[in-house]
Amino acid sequence: MAKKKLDSYLYSATYLVPHDSGKKKSTKGVISKLNDDEDKVTEGVALLERCSEYWSSLQEFRERRERSRKYERGDQWFEKIQNDAGEWVSEESLILSENRLALKQNVIRKLMKNLVGQYRTNPAKSVVNTRNREDASLSEMMTNALQAAKDLNATVELDAQQFHEHALSGMICGKVGFKPWKELDRNEATIDNINVNRIFYNTDVMDIRMKDLDMIGEIIDTTLDNIISLFARSEGDAEWIREEYRQHRGANSVNQSAGTSEIVDSLDFYNCQETKVRLYEVWYVRSEWRIWVHDFADGTYKFYPEEDEEALNQMMASRMIQAAENGVEPIPMEVEKKYEQFWYVKYLTPTGRILFEGETPYLHQSHPYVLNLYPLLDGEVWGIVEDVIDQQRYINRLISLLDYIMGTQAKGLLMIPEGAIPEDSSPEEFADQHTKIGGVIVYNPTRSGEIPKIISSNSSNIGASEILGVQMQLINELTGINQAIQGQPGSSDTPASKYAMETQNSSMNNRDLVDNFFSWIQRRDDKILQTIMQFYDEKIYLGVSGKSYSDEAKYFDPEAIKDVKFKTNVTQSQDTPVYRQMIDDTLMKLAEMGIIDGKIFLENSSLPGADKILDALGKRQEEVQERGGEEGMDQGTQLPQGIIEGLKQPGKVDIPNN
Repeated sequence: MAKKKLDSYLYSATYLVPHDSGKKKSTKGVISKLNDDEDKVTEGVALLERCSEYWSSLQEFRERRERSRKYERGDQWFEKIQNDAGEWVSEESLILSENRLALKQNVIRKLMKNLVGQYRTNPAKSVVNTRNREDASLSEMMTNALQAAKDLNATVELDAQQFHEHALSGMICGKVGFKPWKELDRNEATIDNINVNRIFYNTDVMDIRMKDLDMIGEIIDTTLDNIISLFARSEGDAEWIREEYRQHRGANSVNQSAGTSEIVDSLDFYNCQETKVRLYEVWYVRSEWRIWVHDFADGTYKFYPEEDEEALNQMMASRMIQAAENGVEPIPMEVEKKYEQFWYVKYLTPTGRILFEGETPYLHQSHPYVLNLYPLLDGEVWGIVEDVIDQQRYINRLISLLDYIMGTQAKGLLMIPEGAIPEDSSPEEFADQHTKIGGVIVYNPTRSGEIPKIISSNSSNIGASEILGVQMQLINELTGINQAIQGQPGSSDTPASKYAMETQNSSMNNRDLVDNFFSWIQRRDDKILQTIMQFYDEKIYLGVSGKSYSDEAKYFDPEAIKDVKFKTNVTQSQDTPVYRQMIDDTLMKLAEMGIIDGKIFLENSSLPGADKILDALGKRQEEVQERGGEEGMDQGTQLPQGIIEGLKQPGKVDIPNN
């Protein structure tokens, strides 16, 4: 498909749609004319019903996700059980009705925080490689372009949130597009996370690579003004949209449950939330016969609709006549008829009316979504939280049981023989005197000789504490979150090599989860890269920070990447404190040995004050060059021993004077 121009697109939040230039104004409107076609309206209604069925079929997944989210949040006594009367009540209600406390120890939250913390410590980093070796010099430029787009969209936070969702439910979905950024006054690539409760797709997917995905879309709740600004190209279009949504607007009242999940949990396919209107974005695969023409006159390879076959035959006949008149051989055209499949998009209202439809405008020939389903075993999707819910429930039950046992056992119970209480004293006065500091009790002993005594007992040894310890250990074994990976200190006799091996072995339990997430990042970054190549049509400064990039790689040049094929690879990021410390130590040793000079050391070091010293040495070198001092210039590139010692102690660096 030929490259589209930016001014031929309608921009929305994260997608773009081709539209006309808007020069011709119509009182009726393009959208109204589009929906005058009864066949198109019927097709839109049928498509929306199909989307509703797909969304409804994911209800069981959404319920399991909600259950996992509640357990992570700490709402762990919500599940329904039967009481003695046969009524279904929540576990918390039943416990409170028995005058007990519904205690909980949220170990799932600790598990999730540890997993997300591990990801943030070792994030993914995408590197762009070329298909051909001779184009390898362009890889660094495209890597910077990709990183600049990701930095602009704050993917550090987006990816951490997606990893959290990945571990919670097993389903994540991102969206890649291109739109104007008003705050930047320019067009940029967009990257967004899509709430999985709003996603629908053909639920017979079995391929972990999503090769058998043939429909995907989302439920969008937005404002009426936003829809008008996105789709209306005339006053007629705006009026049609207002009339269409007159009966489908949400309530004017504002939801009072702010900061909760009520809106998401009560989501309905057709009814939108308060103060919003409903829009459906649907991408699906269509098929039709097309005529592919390879024209040797200009070297192009284009497709035409089947109805243009007669016009193509006339073009070929005209070309043969002109060639015969000029006495030359006609330039050939290779024509081939194919049954093509392609991605198609429709934006629908709650009644199935069409706001826009068209073929995908992207050069990657696909939809803007990046869906990932884990582990997709026989089509099933679930998160790691579901693996430990039973252990979490048992831990809560044991904690409540231990609390109940301790609360019902005797603790300092005073036993007084009835005959030992003086006649002029009550049992309460006798007990008060017993607990009074320096108190004196005068009583008459009973005939049996019994005296007042205190009864106190330890908790019954029923094995609850031992079972609780087993369950806590079992959760750590299931998730691989042991003491080493939590960062807890090992015993004094544990070698460092063994501690490091324990940390590495613990991460094996989650290796499949992490690698699957990295594969999703690679597929998403591939779409970002192709979007950049398609729509960045002028040379721009990328503004990527770092010392390891050449000056040429900091500028994106669209002319240099024409017809070049790129591919992203996702690796574990090396921008970590441990890695930087290893590099700095190595550079320090090389500088002390005289293998590298000061400029090389400072350019590659991350030590505090390195940039300041490099700038000072650069100024001194410029002054020496102006005076023509060759010897001084050479000395200016050396790293004095005092600076080396100063860099080892941050904050004590002395910059040499000129």
